[in-house]
Amino acid sequence: MAVVFAKAQGLSIQKGDGKISGVIIDSLSKQPVDFATVALEKWTDSKSVNGSISDEKGNFKLTGIGNGDYRLIVTFIGYKTTATKKITISDQNNVVKLGKIFLASSGKVLDEVTVVGQRELVENKIDKLVYNAEKDVTSKGGDAGDVLRKVPMVSVDIDGNVELRGSGNVKILINGKPSSLVNNNVADAMKMIPSNEIKNVEVITSPSAKYDAEGTSGIINIVTKKTNIAGVSGNISGTVGTRTNRGNGSLSYRTGKFGFNAGFGGMYFYPQDGSKTFLKNQFSNDTTRITSQNGVNSRGRNGGNMNFGVDYDINKTNSLSSSVKVNRRLSTNDASLLASYSTNYEGLLSQSYNSSTNNSNRAGLDWSTDYRKTFKKPQQELSFSFQLSNDEDNTDFSNHFLGISQPLDSTIRSYNAGKSHEITFQGDYAQPVSNKILLEIGGKTILRDATSDYSYEYKLAEGDFLPLSGFANAFDYTQNVYAGYSVLGFTFNKGYALKIGGRLERTEIRSNSQSSMISNNSNSYNNFIPSLTLAKNFADFSSLKVSYTKRIQRPSLRYLNPFIDTSDPLNSSFGNPNLLPEKTNSFELGYSKFFGRTSLNASVYYRNTSDVIESIVVPLDSIRSAISYANISKSSSVGVNLFGSVQVGQKVTLRGNANVYTYNAADSRVTTLYSNTSILYNMNLNASWNLPKDFVVEMFGMFNSPKRTIQGKNPSFSMFNVGFKKDVLGKRGSLGLNLSNPFNKDREFISSISGNGFNQYSQTSVPFRSLGVTFSYQFGKMDFRQQQQRSRSVGKKKGIQNDDLKQESDAQGQ
Repeated sequence: MAVVFAKAQGLSIQKGDGKISGVIIDSLSKQPVDFATVALEKWTDSKSVNGSISDEKGNFKLTGIGNGDYRLIVTFIGYKTTATKKITISDQNNVVKLGKIFLASSGKVLDEVTVVGQRELVENKIDKLVYNAEKDVTSKGGDAGDVLRKVPMVSVDIDGNVELRGSGNVKILINGKPSSLVNNNVADAMKMIPSNEIKNVEVITSPSAKYDAEGTSGIINIVTKKTNIAGVSGNISGTVGTRTNRGNGSLSYRTGKFGFNAGFGGMYFYPQDGSKTFLKNQFSNDTTRITSQNGVNSRGRNGGNMNFGVDYDINKTNSLSSSVKVNRRLSTNDASLLASYSTNYEGLLSQSYNSSTNNSNRAGLDWSTDYRKTFKKPQQELSFSFQLSNDEDNTDFSNHFLGISQPLDSTIRSYNAGKSHEITFQGDYAQPVSNKILLEIGGKTILRDATSDYSYEYKLAEGDFLPLSGFANAFDYTQNVYAGYSVLGFTFNKGYALKIGGRLERTEIRSNSQSSMISNNSNSYNNFIPSLTLAKNFADFSSLKVSYTKRIQRPSLRYLNPFIDTSDPLNSSFGNPNLLPEKTNSFELGYSKFFGRTSLNASVYYRNTSDVIESIVVPLDSIRSAISYANISKSSSVGVNLFGSVQVGQKVTLRGNANVYTYNAADSRVTTLYSNTSILYNMNLNASWNLPKDFVVEMFGMFNSPKRTIQGKNPSFSMFNVGFKKDVLGKRGSLGLNLSNPFNKDREFISSISGNGFNQYSQTSVPFRSLGVTFSYQFGKMDFRQQQQRSRSVGKKKGIQNDDLKQESDAQGQ
């Protein structure tokens, strides 16, 4: 669509009442051709006067045409250009219906080429916003977090935690499916996915009833690069930098009905040395107890992943595909802190050096298989999907305390073996009731089981390690979800469209614990999830959309697991197995407009949530505190999101995104010194400059306000990147240079919390400046004839989308 809008700058628009319509059809498969470019030219001088693209049904419509003689030119990659006979618009004949226009395959085989997309960086569609990451220069050599920071409405903090419109309750999918890579820890997963492998990112803020009910703020789908073009093709890329080294590659092979694809990726983060300051005051009558920690820490991270997939077209209407993905992640965190405890009357009471080591070893596997059947009637299709996910997360830590005054020398260590297992079955069917009505129905079953087996050991300076039996536990959590949905889509005259649906979900949960301190639990509940979207497309390339949906957010294992993490002995953390799901009503009004070289997307939204899951800090005694999770009564948010893009001349493009929203939380059980209402924001600016000889320069800046919780605020985050890219080897390869945070070597992050009888402050400093050199190379021989035939017979990708579970992020940095 962006191609048409860009070309429209040179059109000589003829004002009038004439209308021309038709449908673009593949001459071999007799299936509609979507996104074909339709241009209207004057018959006499071939000057373009109007244009459009075909929709998913192959339909197009041109309006506002003046009287005269014209020809219609239809083009699409892999097809021969088609021109119609003379078309005459007059007062007596101002509505022309051309019917079917057939496109024939060009029959060309392209050797050793790179296919360059011409899409805009950001596309606004009726049900989602699409960020075309492969066109972004400054993200090269980075990770998924670097890409998501550029996506409108999305924010990512320094640890990689992802929010959508200020809410962390977002479901992240990879190629339309959940992944064990993401399910256990979003922040780690974002660092594992190289930006070079991301094709685009889809943001769905108002999912229909077809999607799982979870993800109260919406869905983010990361689409990786993959080709359906016949032949052999692939790419290899690498990054060498001052903070990060990466390498990844992919290979695709297709011939006839069979296709194979494989990929790999690896990353190594140099250990980064930072500093930490922590101060907590507890008040009792006129006594103030003061706990402080000061010291340094070092974090390291590395990992890798591989994937293999095959697909087979049984015939023109039946296809089968299967894929396997494996991943492994290792991380370390070593810290050395000086801890002190004092009061305002007695002065210093105790002091010790605390040295700690925390290791995490995670491994995951995803296996999915999909079957799809299409019919002669367009949009009629049947699909069945199966997915198996396994994940293991083994962590261990040890703390050594060297007493300076009062405390004895001692060591405590812990082991936690976590496993999660998930099986999903899904069936979907779409039936066109008429040319303007589409019925979609389906069902889904998700069977989940997660375990956590942990133990603690303790020893004094001269003794042996002894088990702390009161802290050991084996926790088993089972969650089964059964769902069915129905969605009706209507297409009306004058550009109106309506989608209405309902989804019924039943959830059955059970938790068992060997610890007498934690009670076993079983529960079940039903949720009905309605959805409604009404859209209007106007002839001036603008659209208006209003939507409503209800969402729920079930807590995942991290929020539920009662394992006590005492890697920081003064600030332990543990989950709450009694958490309830969040329930959200979401309303949105959106408007988009293309005019000249400028595009604008604006939306106003409102969310109202009950049983909100938030982290809560609770004092355990005069020295120690604990971070856990609780359901607070309610929260609401009103927000405005603006995204704009403008092309300045032929070489420079400017883009900007701003999201301003309110935080309003209330719970009579939680006491805080902070106001329950705040105005927050996140915004970014991006500029790209195309230079001669295939050079590109791009700059990116991001600015986020501090994040709010009901007890206080977490750190703000901002960054600035500049990137350079040069195409080489006939545009099959590229060299790049990226610089992040050039003006400051380190970044400081400040958090402050207050509660009943206490307040606390923390400041963390981490190295952030980085320089990286990237290289990528694409290779292959591609045949577009088989691609076009297959794309019409197989159509859009289907599969499991577990838009499910409140996914964990890095713990609140108190």
